[in-house]
Formats: sequence, structure tokens, C-alpha cells
Amino acid sequence: MPGGLRFMTRPVSIRNSANAAFAALLAGLLVLGSVSAGVRAQAQETDSPDGPPPAAASVKTAGDKICRAFGPGYAAVGTTGLCARIGGGILVSAAKEFTDRDIVMIGQRIPTLFNNSAGVPMLFYHVEDVSKETAKPSAGVFAFAQMMLQARSDMGLLRGFIRVAADAHTNYAADGDMNFDLRELENSYYYGALDEGWVQWNGLKIGVQPSMFGFNRLPTVVTPGYTSIINTLAASYTLGFSRNASLSIALEDPHRRNRGDGILARPGRSDTPDIVAMARIATPSTLFHLSGAIRHVDDHVLKDFAGGDAQSVWGWAWALGLQSRVNWEDIVGPEARGVYGRVGLTAAYASGAPGYLGIPFFAPDYITGGDGVINNSTGWSALASYEHMLAPRVKLSLTASYFSVSMHSDGEPVIPSVDPNVPPPPDLDFEVDVRGAVLQAGLEYMPAPGLVLGIEGGYTTTAAKGQYVGIPGDKASVGFPHVGVYLRKSF
Repeated sequence: MPGGLRFMTRPVSIRNSANAAFAALLAGLLVLGSVSAGVRAQAQETDSPDGPPPAAASVKTAGDKICRAFGPGYAAVGTTGLCARIGGGILVSAAKEFTDRDIVMIGQRIPTLFNNSAGVPMLFYHVEDVSKETAKPSAGVFAFAQMMLQARSDMGLLRGFIRVAADAHTNYAADGDMNFDLRELENSYYYGALDEGWVQWNGLKIGVQPSMFGFNRLPTVVTPGYTSIINTLAASYTLGFSRNASLSIALEDPHRRNRGDGILARPGRSDTPDIVAMARIATPSTLFHLSGAIRHVDDHVLKDFAGGDAQSVWGWAWALGLQSRVNWEDIVGPEARGVYGRVGLTAAYASGAPGYLGIPFFAPDYITGGDGVINNSTGWSALASYEHMLAPRVKLSLTASYFSVSMHSDGEPVIPSVDPNVPPPPDLDFEVDVRGAVLQAGLEYMPAPGLVLGIEGGYTTTAAKGQYVGIPGDKASVGFPHVGVYLRKSF
């Protein structure tokens, strides 16, 4: 099928089960409300265990005492027995990419003449002029308000959290026209505004929450490195073995990480969630992380293009990482007393699931052959970061990250051999590898509590190299510097 679909570094639309997310959040808040009477009774007993129920003001006072156990900023919600903490913030940023070239990849299917095939898949790449899209700086605003509710009763700890956000960024079309759009999910701005929202009963958490796979929330803000940090609809359970060790398992929305281009790979909208597991162990100075994921989708290329059956596709990924405090006194001696830093390391590998690598859209999850044979895309990513306090209000951050991803198809015939004495044309196949790196440095200054001014600068490189019917293709590569500034205010 000629006239394939482009896919590249630009953001791709994401379909999320937002209706289910709101339903889960609403149900959880109702559960919190249902136990509030029991918590309120506990507050009353705390104030006067033998006498009549106290007045509302006394109940509120007793509730405030209970809420202080949850941490600073918590206050009783009237006489409901719930404890709440409310906050918010805003991040305003601007960035500029100093380049007029980018790598574009195009997936196509070449029709065959003699069998009922979906067409031979081929992946091409080239460097394209994007000067009109990068001529001007981009800008963004992320404003949010959030609320945490907690209650403790005979049933254990119950929590509810919601964060709504207005996330708007400029983007430029191929003709240079600028758009300034809010984030959308399910073609809805309302669903896009739900950044995080979940309810929790002891170790069970349901709703839009941070994925169990990701680790190392980076010091970078404008241009993050290659690591997977997302919020997604999920049901998770965490078992704490001690204060320093836990094991978690989650059923996560598979569509949040789908990488299908519709031509080379056409995953259906499956109801099978991704299974994600995570283990964490902490020492006095280091937090260790290990996670893995298994996913399943049904591919519809053969079904839609050749009238065949949907193909079952499995993918998997794993990640490991650590965050460690650096006490420079232990390294260089007493002259560095009180000087600290933090190191972060993350590595991930994926087969049939590059959405878990935290990289741009350079590869679909898999390549579907014309005969329905599935070849998973494989790849890995790694990141190293270091944060250092230069002064009580000044922080330096350094980040380096790298990724490598590979795609290929099996050889397939296109033209039948009509003369047995003449060898047929070679079967068509391809292999394309894409690699990239980001080096970046950032500086943050905190002029007042809750207010941060930051600047980031770095360099990004990307290269693609292919092979077609055993013949090497030309290498395409780009590299460019970028800079960003931001202001972050917390309330």
C-alpha cells in the first residue's frame, strides 16, 4: 500500500481510558466518604471517650490534632473525619532548537502480484527541512491545582488524590503557522486536564497514577532525557516488607504506550492491560529500582489489508536504576564537609514495547510481514544524571542519555518467477537502526521559598542507518544545540 504514514520525533496522539479513570476516581471518593463517619467517631472518642458527643468546634479541633500526624499542611475537613492538603503551582517555559533539519521515517507496504498478501513492509528515512517549524522559540504553560485526602480507621489507611492541570504549548506546522493548544485525551480537553487522580486503600491504588515501570524523575524540565516517566490509568497493589523494601504489581492502560503507525503495525484497541511489576530497596544513602512489563495486542494489518485474521503480538520490557546521595566529605575529605550531590542511573531494554524506553517515536512496536509474521522492534535506553548544590539556593544538574532501537522484516517475494531457468528477483527485506544521545546541563536558582528560576542548555544527536536486500543504505544524521528557560512557582 504506497503512500505510507510518517512517524518521527513529533508528539503522537494518545488515547487513554479517561472515562474509566473518572469512574474509578468517583467510586473511590465515595468510599472515602463512606468511612468518614467511622473516622469522625474516632475523633469524638479521642476528645471525650465517656461523655456525650462534643460540639462541632470541639470535633474540628480533635480532627486537626489527628490530621497533624499525616504531615505539615493537613487540616480537618469540617467534621467529616477527613484530612486534606491543598496545593498548586505553575511552570512557564520557553525553548529554542537551533536546527533546520530533522530525520523523518516513512512506513509503506509494497503490493505483491501473486498471493493474498498484506504487502511487503518497508521503512524509509531521510533528512527533511524543518526550518519553518524551528524558526521561532516554543513556549509552554503548565498550571495545576491538587488535593490529597487521607483518613485512618479500623479499615486501615484510605487516601484520595487529584491533580487537574492546564497544559498548553505552542507548536509550529510545516508552513510555519503557530498553534497554542491545550492537552487533549479522547479528543476532550476535560479528560486532558486530569493529570493524576486515584484512590488508595492500604496497598491497593486505582486511578490515573505514576506508572510502576518508571524511575528517576529528572532534574531537566524543558528537554528531558531518555527515560520513561508517565502517568497512566492503572490498578496497582504495593506490599511493603519493611520501611525500606517493597514489591508492587500493576495492571496498566496498554494504550498509553502503544507505538503503532497504522501501516507497518496496526494494533487494535485491546482490553488486555499491561502487567507491570516493580521492586524497590532502600539503604541509608541509595534507592534501588527494578521493574518489568509484559504487554499483548492484536495486530490488524493482515485483517484489514488482506482479509486475514488478527495476529497476536507479545512485547516485554525491563528497567533498573538507582538514586544515591553523594557525601563529598567521604570522597575528598573534611574540606568538603556539608557538600552533597545526588547521582541517578537508569537503563531499560524492550522487545515489542519501545514505548517503555522513554524515546521519541522512531520505531513502532513491531513490523508485520505481508504473510502476518511479526518481528518485534528491539532497543535500549540509558541515562545518567548528577545534581549538585553549588550554594544553598543554587543547584547544578548534568544529564547524559542514549538510546538505540532496531527494526527489521523478513525477506518476501514481490514478483513471481515465470522462467524456471531464470532466478527470481531477490526477496525484499529491510533493517533500520536508529541511535541518539542528549547531553545537557542546567542551573536552578531559588530566590524565595517555592519559587525557582532555571536555565537548560544541551546538544542532541540522532542517526539512522538502514540495509535493504542486504545492501547498506546511506546514513542520515542530525545534531543541534538547544536551550530553555523556565519559572516554577509552588503554592
